[in-house]
Amino acid sequence: MRVRIELYGFLRSLLNSKEIDVEVSENSTLREVLSTVYNRIPELREEAIAVDGSLKPYFMLFINEVDYELLGGYNYIVRDGDIIQLVPVSHGGSSGPLEEYLNQVGSIRISVCLVDEKLAEELINNVDLVNCSCVAQVIPIKYYYGRKYSALVSYLTLRSFKLGLNVSKKKSLEFLLYYFGDRQISSVLKLLRDERSIKYVAIHACLPEAAESEDFFTKILTKCEKTPEEPQEVPEEAFNKLTLGIFKILS
Repeated sequence: MRVRIELYGFLRSLLNSKEIDVEVSENSTLREVLSTVYNRIPELREEAIAVDGSLKPYFMLFINEVDYELLGGYNYIVRDGDIIQLVPVSHGGSSGPLEEYLNQVGSIRISVCLVDEKLAEELINNVDLVNCSCVAQVIPIKYYYGRKYSALVSYLTLRSFKLGLNVSKKKSLEFLLYYFGDRQISSVLKLLRDERSIKYVAIHACLPEAAESEDFFTKILTKCEKTPEEPQEVPEEAFNKLTLGIFKILS
């Protein structure tokens, strides 16, 4: 049985490869697979995997783009063709790719405002008229997952355009694709059309280097009278769907 291990960050240069294939026995657990890697690949033994088949600190692991802890942890039974993604958070006391990425997300300038249906319609007509280093969108209150989640999605959107990974030609649509974890524009738009709401959340986010500008969107948010209540936690499913976007940025 064969599984593939995709490498990210400094691990790629360390092994001079983006991925490696590993032959393992049927019904092997994730811990047994990592133990096999520990014994066969000295570079990963030194950097990422402990002698007991667990991850060393500052590494994240996904199986088919899902956090391994959500699949049963080290007891997960690996299947033929599974793809294991190994992502370093930091290395050697310096910022690793994911750590740097998260720092950049934290620097996003974001504003949110609670608006009614009428104002939401006006704002939707102006979502693509914002600064080129900014993104704007309007979300039904039911789907508002908080400022941090919105900042993360905004960063993915803006970064995807910079790297040419965008699916849509419009930042506002690309934002929705990441936000709902669906790369099909038609299904996302249908979801929003089917959801009628009397309250919406207007979201405006910019990269730190974006110049200050005034447009219809920013004028409304500057005069915002009420901000939405922040949810206690983001739905686990929403974060799981975002994983693909994160991998694309780190690639």
